Amino acid sequence: MTLLQRARRIRLVLMDVDGVLTDGRLYHFAGKDGELVESKGFDSQDGIALIWLAEHGIKTGLISGRRSKGVEGRAKMLRMEHVVLGTFEKLPAFEEILKKTGLRAEQAAYIGDDLPDVPVLRKAGLSVAVANARPEVLKRAHWVTRRRGGEGAVREVAEFLLRSQDLWKSVLDRFDAL
Repeated sequence: MTLLQRARRIRLVLMDVDGVLTDGRLYHFAGKDGELVESKGFDSQDGIALIWLAEHGIKTGLISGRRSKGVEGRAKMLRMEHVVLGTFEKLPAFEEILKKTGLRAEQAAYIGDDLPDVPVLRKAGLSVAVANARPEVLKRAHWVTRRRGGEGAVREVAEFLLRSQDLWKSVLDRFDAL
């Protein structure tokens, strides 16, 4: 099956957070109460592309090993329907999301960068590794982005999916960008 054929079937895009939606860096500092606060940076072009997917009926979501209030807030802002945080065993979360949505694995794309992502990459209909993913992850991917995680990789995937499903022109028309 070609990459384009895989992309045309996608109705759900799931991804890891650190190293995919962010560059993987974690910034820690003490908050007002002395408790540890974690900060992450998100690429704005990745964000708008996730909104475009949602507007075109492609559901999105996160499966991450870390818990973060900031990630929860960002996911809500980006209209993500599925957010599973605090799990290093990602395959059960992937399967539960498929069950909830009534979709099959071949209708789901997954974007990953590290070893905990491999079990999901092996099951997803379109498995994507970001350019700076671990070598073991790169080997399991149907496609490797040109962009690194947190630096437009998610935008690259979103645009490819929208183009492959003949939806990109409607995005361009919206902004009179043709």
